[in-house]
This record gives sequence, structure tokens and C-alpha cells, in this order.
Amino acid sequence: MKIKRILTVGVIFLMICIVNTKANNQNYSPEIIKAVLDETQELCSNDNGLLWGHSLDVPILFVDEENEIVYSNKNSSKLNLEEKNNIYIGKLPDFIRVKKGPQKIDKRNWAVIPLPLPENKIEQQCVILHEAFHCLQPQIDLKPLPYNNSHMEEMEARVWLKLEWKALDFALHSEGEDRKQAIIDAICFRKYRRALYSDCDGCENRFEIHEGMAEYTAQKICRSKPELKSFLQSKLECLWENKSYADCFAYFTGPVYAYLLDETEINWRNQLGSKDDIAILVQTAYNISLPFDVYMEAEERSVLYSGAKIMGEELDREISL
Repeated sequence: MKIKRILTVGVIFLMICIVNTKANNQNYSPEIIKAVLDETQELCSNDNGLLWGHSLDVPILFVDEENEIVYSNKNSSKLNLEEKNNIYIGKLPDFIRVKKGPQKIDKRNWAVIPLPLPENKIEQQCVILHEAFHCLQPQIDLKPLPYNNSHMEEMEARVWLKLEWKALDFALHSEGEDRKQAIIDAICFRKYRRALYSDCDGCENRFEIHEGMAEYTAQKICRSKPELKSFLQSKLECLWENKSYADCFAYFTGPVYAYLLDETEINWRNQLGSKDDIAILVQTAYNISLPFDVYMEAEERSVLYSGAKIMGEELDREISL
């Protein structure tokens, strides 16, 4: 009986491995790639430069590393691709880095995206438009200098970041004076954290501009307003238990501050620069005056956001490391 159970477990494990292998090695026909690129083109046409004043219709290069094939919506002399069914196909060149992000080819930024894509169509397009925005950033002066947010591994940084997140989540789902108070709380928690790590303001800002605005752009174009709010909530739930925040916090803070700005009448995207603190734009847009003693206010208001519980959780995490 025991041998049967072992064999059964072994067979199930083998089947899971086969399924996962098939998923990871998903074959992409030119027809599938064309359908994906057509959807991207439609989204870019619908936006028509509305968000940032420039089209997100950039050169896209899908890379099938396993089969050494590339697919694209554009061609170039350096890539020398062959046109088939209104897309371009060719052999993976040696000079292409198989890594998600913008790469310069023939003096243009191309969004290089390794396959496979997510199975969900909205998630597919969010990945593509996120990388498309990275290609656009230098043109709109939103290409920040490098940054390092390793301080987000520190216990106190994580505590005050989580408090900022909770306040932003409340602001996201509130209106009127309740929303305004939640924004005040979020900014106070943010300022308290930054007072503890005074050399890191610029790095946090640059991360929110670089990745936060790319994520915001993709999600805003691909989702309706209710869907975007729901997505941001799920994003917070996903990030909350992360072991590391250094490379992920801006994927929530950036889009939420941008969402809150979209709820106002100001044309904030024209005002945003690569060195800016997006939270300051929100403070201005909502005509907010911060308390005289921001740090005392942060400590007192933290009680309303389960500050002691968060501190205990992070202390336990610190001890277990």
C-alpha cells in the first residue's frame, strides 16, 4: 500500500513538471504574436498620446530564447527581419540581451520582452505597455538617475512604509475629508521614514518615477477605473508579505499617488519631472497643509493603522533573519 502511494505521488509530481514545462515552453505562432501586437496597437491608438503627450507605439521585440527567434512590430537594418503576416520575424541576434527592458537598436529604444507572456490578456498588455513607457521616458524627461533603496531592508523603514501603504489604501477607497486625512497620514508616515534615512529621499523618488510611473501608465491604459482600484488593492495584498521591499515598493506607491492625482483637476503629468517627489504633487493638488509637528503626528496617527501590530510583525521578521 505504501509503495502504491509513493508511485501515485511520483506520477502526480511528474505530471505537474510536464505541465509546468509546457507552460514555460509555450509555442508562439506568428498568428498569436500578431494578435497580441494588434491589441497593443489598438490600446496605443485609443490613448493617442493622451496620457503623456507622446504615443506608446514603440518598437517591440519579443524574444523566444529557447528557439532563438524574435518577433516584432517594426523592422530595422540591424535586425534584418523578414515580414510575415504583417509582423517581422527573424533569428535572435547575438547583440540582443535577453532581458526585459529598453534596448537601443539603430538609434531607437526598443521594448525587449522575453517570452513567454502572462496567459491573461490584460496582464500581457500591461507587461508590454510598461516596457513601452520605459522606452518613452527619455523623451518626456522622466528618465531618472540610478537609485539604490537598500534601506528598505531595515526594520524601521519597512514599518513606516507599511503605515504609508495602509494610509494610501484608505485614501484610495475614501472620498472627501476622509481621503484628505488619509493622504495627510500617508505623507506624515513617509516623512517620518525619510527623516530616519535622510540620504534616501532622492532614491525613493527616482524609483517611483522610473518604475511607479511605468506601472501606473500600463495599468491605467489597460484597465477601467474600477478595475484599476481593485488591482491596486490586490497589489498591496501581494506586496505586504514580501521578504524584500527595496525593489518593489514603488509598484504600489507610484500608481496610487498617480491615481489620487487623477482624481483632481490638475494636469499633473505635465508638471512631473525626473527628480520630483510625487507625494508633494498630491499634497499640492489636495491643498493640504501638514501638521506643525509632522513626526509627533505620525507617531500618534500610527495607532489608527495598527502601528504596534506592524512593529511586532517586523520585529519578529528581524529576529528570524
